Amino acid sequence: MGLLTLYAGLLLPWLGGTLWLTFADAQFNSSNQSNRFRQAGYGFFLGYAILFIAIMAGNKFSGEVSWPGLMIFLLVFAMSGVFATWRSSRSSISTALPSQTAPVAPMNTFGKILTGIMLVLMLVHLVFIAVEIFTQPVYPWDAWLAWIYRAKVWFMAGNMTAVVNTTDWAIATSADIYTIDAWLYPLFPSLVPYWAALSLGSWSETLVNLPVLFAGLALGMAIYGQCREHGLSVAASLITCYLLYSIPLLGTHLALAGYADIWMAGFTGLGFVALMRGAITRDEPGNSGFQMLLGFLMVLFGIWVKNEGAVWFLAAIAMLILATCRPRVPILMIVATVVVALIVFALGFTHIDIPLIG
Repeated sequence: MGLLTLYAGLLLPWLGGTLWLTFADAQFNSSNQSNRFRQAGYGFFLGYAILFIAIMAGNKFSGEVSWPGLMIFLLVFAMSGVFATWRSSRSSISTALPSQTAPVAPMNTFGKILTGIMLVLMLVHLVFIAVEIFTQPVYPWDAWLAWIYRAKVWFMAGNMTAVVNTTDWAIATSADIYTIDAWLYPLFPSLVPYWAALSLGSWSETLVNLPVLFAGLALGMAIYGQCREHGLSVAASLITCYLLYSIPLLGTHLALAGYADIWMAGFTGLGFVALMRGAITRDEPGNSGFQMLLGFLMVLFGIWVKNEGAVWFLAAIAMLILATCRPRVPILMIVATVVVALIVFALGFTHIDIPLIG
């Protein structure tokens, strides 16, 4: 095992997720304007969600994480996606060709120059991020103490051993039980570097963070694709994509890989983008419904990335109600919420404890 198996293990979920999203677009998105970059960007995160479910299911039913077995599953997942997409394209070619061959206005000189500048600027950002990921071990901070620690424990122990609170750890009679302060954190951000180490065949303080670089690429592709589908020009879409990459906090979480926040940006952030696109294209029932379903699933999976995902999920439901229901429904909800809040405050309650969050 080595770099070949590492890249195979990390790219197969991306390929499978993209192919099956392409198939779903062809079957359920009647707009016939699906952008390949949007499919690849969202497909990356959907593919890793499937990988997470497969790892958890395998560990639940067999008591172990089998890398060969999971690779066979991912290969079947990707190849079946190839077949499904091929069959779908053959059956819908008569309706797909007109939209794909529609004349496109040529880009003027200024647009070409602006496009080139944006591409160069994004490349500079990504190159520096890639250098950090490939050369710098996990920064000894929260990621090192929480998510990456748990992944390293699993790899060194040879299985997904229990990580419990300090009280249970202190009274444990087995040496296969570990503890961290973040023992209640969701498992997804730890399973990703754990899977990378399994695919590499050894623990690497740098290469286990390679999926974060792919996540950064997928974020940009998804945003670019959504902008293009929404009607923005190539230059305007690239500017939007560059504005995303130029956010210092985003660059920090990509370069200092190991944190869960970049995955939240993918699942919850891109989920809200899809939800908002669905809400503002309600005159296109097929496209609107598909975008809302895609966004809803992405935001829902955010619960398994960070505990705060539950709050974002409730916010997504509230946004859908506000955007899709008749005005009286959100008005009544807002009034009822304010009244309840005032009553609770008057009774002396000044804060609410949310389980697992605070």
